[in-house]
Amino acid sequence: MKKYFRGLLVLTILLIPGLRLTALNVEDTPEPPPAIREKLVLSFTGDMMAHVINYKMPDYSLIYRDIEKILMSDSLTFSNVEFPVNPKLPQASYPVFNIHPEYVEAAVNAGVDVLSIANNHTADQGTKGLIATVEAMQQLCTKVNKQQDRDVRFSGAKVNPDTDFSPITIYKNGWKIGYLAVSQFSNVTPRPGHMMMIDFNNSKRSDEFIRWLEPQIGNYDLFILSYHGGIEYQPKPLKRKTEFFHKLIASGVNIIWGHHPHIVQPVEVVTIGGKEGVIMNSLGNFISGQGRIIDPDLPEEEWSYTGDSAILQVELSSREGNTIIDNVTAIPTANIFTTNREVVIAPLEDLTHQPVPEPWMNFFLERFILMHDYFNRNIQYSVLP
Repeated sequence: MKKYFRGLLVLTILLIPGLRLTALNVEDTPEPPPAIREKLVLSFTGDMMAHVINYKMPDYSLIYRDIEKILMSDSLTFSNVEFPVNPKLPQASYPVFNIHPEYVEAAVNAGVDVLSIANNHTADQGTKGLIATVEAMQQLCTKVNKQQDRDVRFSGAKVNPDTDFSPITIYKNGWKIGYLAVSQFSNVTPRPGHMMMIDFNNSKRSDEFIRWLEPQIGNYDLFILSYHGGIEYQPKPLKRKTEFFHKLIASGVNIIWGHHPHIVQPVEVVTIGGKEGVIMNSLGNFISGQGRIIDPDLPEEEWSYTGDSAILQVELSSREGNTIIDNVTAIPTANIFTTNREVVIAPLEDLTHQPVPEPWMNFFLERFILMHDYFNRNIQYSVLP
């Protein structure tokens, strides 16, 4: 396994009682004929949030202008939609969110391909709001896929509580990819059967989930699990969550994409019993308004970490039928406040395209140094029995 550098920055068939895992969104793409598996470059982002300062922007496309080239040049980009999407209700911020589809569409147009809608805010507007979110996402995916000849997908919630949950299937570059999104909990609990919630603190339930999932993993060349959970604003994952993630890797999950803490947590490339996987505990806030209360004169203050994020890119290849993790590269990003008081995403290594006020430019230069040091110390490579 190589560590790749970008500039100075281095990121390093059992049914569970009471549970159903979802087939979501648009129908699965028909299976193409067998093909040679070409190289995959998968980009994973943090939480896509929407506070007032975000959804009041007149042009959402500006959020992604400086990272669009990155998102468009990979194979697939993943992002977590951390709010309900209901165009029939007014937009609303924390603690009870609601956002309109145009906000998500801007991210999709910038290159986001795969979305998660399983998190603690999905049901902020109750079960009706969750159902409206699924329907809005279905409509958005159908619209974009037809207009742009793409295959934008999502996982995490469903309209019909009586249908079985199941991973969605994505075909890309000759790969058959399984993808599933689950959450540890929900702030507002929807009616059973609409969203899967697996609490790693409940060992019986989490073990049942792994036993349910394991035989399905073998149907895919690559399996990716989106997991929303943990403790917010904590710099390291809980021991129980790490143990749960390790069990998932041992069961055959190739990539665990974690989110919820709203700050960056360590990335782990681990081999367990001969099975290699990548664990992203948290990639921070992809886009949010939380940085509005950051003091630019205090770049080392703990709250400053809510403005940091990273696009983690995982490069994979196939050798003799085996999935190989070739490279793990991180591109640290930040939520930048422009002179127009708009929040946009920019790579920390290049802020030259944004009109950033003087105190903030100094702040982000200091964050550049701090994040460089952070990722040097917190990319973990390990081999476990």
